[in-house]
Amino acid sequence: MTNPRIAEMVLESAIDYAILTSDLSGNVTSWSIGAENIFGWTEDEVVGLAADIIFTGDDRAHDVPRKEMANALKNGRATDERWHMRKDGSRFWASGEMMPLQNNGAAEGFLKIVRDRTQQKRAEELQSMLSQELSHRLKNQLSMVQGLVNQSLRRADNIESARLSISQRLRVLGQAHDLLLTGYGERIDVRSLVEKAINLDEDKRSSQFILTGPELQVGPQSALSLAMLLHELTTNAFKYGALSQTDGQIIIEWGIAEMDEEAAFKLDWREKNGPPVVPPTVEGLGTRLIKSGVAGTLTKVDLTYASDGLNCTILAQLEGFQADA
Repeated sequence: MTNPRIAEMVLESAIDYAILTSDLSGNVTSWSIGAENIFGWTEDEVVGLAADIIFTGDDRAHDVPRKEMANALKNGRATDERWHMRKDGSRFWASGEMMPLQNNGAAEGFLKIVRDRTQQKRAEELQSMLSQELSHRLKNQLSMVQGLVNQSLRRADNIESARLSISQRLRVLGQAHDLLLTGYGERIDVRSLVEKAINLDEDKRSSQFILTGPELQVGPQSALSLAMLLHELTTNAFKYGALSQTDGQIIIEWGIAEMDEEAAFKLDWREKNGPPVVPPTVEGLGTRLIKSGVAGTLTKVDLTYASDGLNCTILAQLEGFQADA
């Protein structure tokens, strides 16, 4: 078996790499099977043409092909990562290397090896985007936690009650975060969020809750504040409302409504068979959290203190409610 045949077999086997040669003017002199697979042109179509065709228009305008050849001649090789063009006009991200072909010390042309790294590039961009988003959300949530801690300490009668209040609220935030992580930090299902916020899967009084509503998605920022709001309503219901009675019920219903002539998310919290409730003379942190509504969107909250428990209606602009950031 001759050396040229071995070289030919190597080129035919390297289908994941585009291997091409060009003369000193940059015209293609050979084109591997891998180059056909990656770029789309056959060897017959491309041999004799300027290798510039695989470069983007912007790179050609900035004379990148010539600069790459000059760099290879000067330094013995030229490496790069850039966008390249396919025959069909699509672009792909590639890593490449160009080396001069030597004959008795004199350059006679160039060897260029290119590998498609589009998937890796997209993965890196996604990782960068997720890191930036995580940093952004972490700052927001640290502010929320700081506010909860400060308000809980300010309103607590003693350290133990403050500790319990903070612990419960952080647990709800943590559960909401778990749901967001399950969905890769994107929108999550409203029903799943409601069930977590009211502790439906753990509480022995789960039969006292009636949940009804269509499948709807909520964005990350609104999800966390809605979880806190529902937690406060549940806590108040256990202390003063329908859940303080064995036959008390909580009906939670959600859907799409209208607010200021725009689509809105609507959630109704209705207590039945509870004791009469009256507006608090001094608003605690829980009441203020409820009235603050849903973060990240325009919200209206209506509280009605009825004879058999609290009724709460929440309206939130749908676009902001479902926003991903």
